[in-house]
Amino acid sequence: MTETDLFLTKSSQLEEFCKEKGYFSKADLMEYGLRNYYLRSDRTVREWVAESKVKHLSKDECLLRGFKGKMAYYEWIK
Repeated sequence: MTETDLFLTKSSQLEEFCKEKGYFSKADLMEYGLRNYYLRSDRTVREWVAESKVKHLSKDECLLRGFKGKMAYYEWIK
């Protein structure tokens, strides 16, 4: 974490994390939330899905990209 990261909101820090990852799972979000004391991270991403910042991947899209299991996967699109 850099010095300027201290001035960003937790939502902005999560946004940077999601942009860097591109594709991420709910487990990634939960791990990020625990490491950064942001337990609302999953709920924030679901709000972004409603705002069309993030796309929730269907089961077919997950299989196409090689993701396995029943985990929820997301793609950063904005």
